[in-house]
Amino acid sequence: MWPYKVIDNFLSDIDFMLITDNMLRIKANDKVERQFFHYDPTPQIADLLKEFPRRRKYTSLKKFIHYAVTPANFTHKVHDEAPFKIMSAVLYLHPEENYGTKLYHNDEIVDVEWKPNRLMVFCGETGVTWHDYKASTMRYTYNYFLVDPAQIENVEYKKHAIK
Repeated sequence: MWPYKVIDNFLSDIDFMLITDNMLRIKANDKVERQFFHYDPTPQIADLLKEFPRRRKYTSLKKFIHYAVTPANFTHKVHDEAPFKIMSAVLYLHPEENYGTKLYHNDEIVDVEWKPNRLMVFCGETGVTWHDYKASTMRYTYNYFLVDPAQIENVEYKKHAIK
C-alpha cells in the first residue's frame, strides 16, 4: 500500500469547533461546493509533509485550503491526485456518520472510515494514489493540499493557492 496516515482527534475540541463553526451554512445541490480559505488556520498539517519521503517532485510549495461540501448520494469515482498536489489531507467534519475514503493499491483496498475530527493524509507519486469517496448524506470536509503552483493549469485554482 502506498503511504498514508490517519490521525484521530487531530484538532483540539476548541480548534475543531472553530473550524466547523461556519461551514454548515454552505449547501451543495448536485455538485461539490467549495469555500476557499485565504489564510492557513491549521499550519500543523503542512508539517506532516516531512513524514512522507516518497512524494511527487516540486519546485515550490503553496497551500490550497477549502471546505468541501458534497451532496447526499454523490460518488466521486476512483482517481489519482492531480499532478500539482504534493500532499493531500482531508479532515472529516460533519455529520457524525457518513462514508469515508477508499484507498486502492493493486488488489488491496483500505477503507478509511468516517469519523469527525479524523485527518487522512497522503503523498504519492503519479499513478499511485488511487482513491474514491462518496456521501450518504451531505458530507462536510476541510481539505488541505500542499501544491506546486508551477504545475497548476486551471486558472481558477491558481487564484486560490496561498503561501
